[in-house]
Amino acid sequence: MSLIKGVNYFTANGENSKKISITDFYNNQEIFITGGSGFIGKALIEKLLRSFPNFNKMFILLRPKKDKSADERLQELLDNIIFQRARDEQPECFKKIHAIAGDCKELGLGISSEDLTRIKNVTIIFHSAANVRFDNPFKDSVFINLRGIHEILKIAETMSKLIAFVHVSTLYANVDQIHIKEKMRPSNCDWRTTIKLAETLDGETLDILFKKYSSDHPNTYTLAKSLGEHIVNDYRNKLPIIIYRVAQVINSVDEPLPGWLDNINGPAALIMACYMGVSQVSYMSPYTKLNMVPCDATVHGLIISAYAVVMKPSFLNNSNGSVEVLNNCMSSENLSTQLQIIEHGVDLARENPSEKAIWATGTTLTNCWIRFFIHLSSLTITMTVNDNDDGVDDDDNDDDNDDSDDDNDDDDANRNKSLACGVSMF
Repeated sequence: MSLIKGVNYFTANGENSKKISITDFYNNQEIFITGGSGFIGKALIEKLLRSFPNFNKMFILLRPKKDKSADERLQELLDNIIFQRARDEQPECFKKIHAIAGDCKELGLGISSEDLTRIKNVTIIFHSAANVRFDNPFKDSVFINLRGIHEILKIAETMSKLIAFVHVSTLYANVDQIHIKEKMRPSNCDWRTTIKLAETLDGETLDILFKKYSSDHPNTYTLAKSLGEHIVNDYRNKLPIIIYRVAQVINSVDEPLPGWLDNINGPAALIMACYMGVSQVSYMSPYTKLNMVPCDATVHGLIISAYAVVMKPSFLNNSNGSVEVLNNCMSSENLSTQLQIIEHGVDLARENPSEKAIWATGTTLTNCWIRFFIHLSSLTITMTVNDNDDGVDDDDNDDDNDDSDDDNDDDDANRNKSLACGVSMF
């Protein structure tokens, strides 16, 4: 059962307690969303449009590009097929969506004074903008994933009608913890100092300093997101704010479309590589468990989080003196290993094979570098021999080889499958 359908009411504490449905809660609200062009952002906008059509206004922060304005990017966004159902069911809602030109990398988010006036009556903020690349330069990651948070919090302070600020973080902001609890963890770094360094030093120097700052963080993304939570925590007494941590977000179950996914980040990259036969061997533990949550469940939790901030005053009066944190993840008892995921994916792939697959579906997972090297070497030799199997010179016979590809597709596919199966036995 859907999270939204499954939660009918929250009851507030105190003498003035009353019940209000989530649908009624979003009536007449003015909503500001960052990261609207991202995976989670698109799904959030679609869900709000379709299920909560009585909001007053919705503002989407979009970065203008050289050839497109923010308004043009908004129109392009709303033309996406995932909004077709919302357009059919709630066509009038699309008139209430407005683009705000800006950039989370810039001071003040790059928002003009005119647009700041337009959003002054915003009541709910969903801040989901982030650069999720793990290999991003430290400077860029700090500006977008750290300073960008500070900038939107300063803007939020000017919104006198604000009732809920939901900051989207990641479960892996605490990647050094075996058990990630719904609470803040102390940091070895100061977010103010980190921002100052990024504004002062050049990128190359910052990348060198990252090793000093990184502590137990494997990349710039998790470090910046971790420090970002501490900025939010410092604003807990100034704003009605909550941290919503997400695990690895995968394709949707039902909404906006069954199985919808608009990227190949995270687990999707490995699954796609296995499906297409690109990755016959992968250097990773087969028994590592992945914490994955469907996109629609993530969005449902986001919507409920804003509702909970208002309807559960205890969220804003945390006895432990820190901001309230919600983890959107699977319990440890329900996690699947990478091997189980791949095996299940291979079964599905065999039922629905791709005509574009270049080799047999599947992969061998190993965390032993020797075994990985043997697999990789065998595959390299196999592909080299197979590529020259016709016994002709490639440089002199490119046209002939191209013409004969179609005739040999079936034979090559069968031979490749046989060879791949042999390699997998190491």
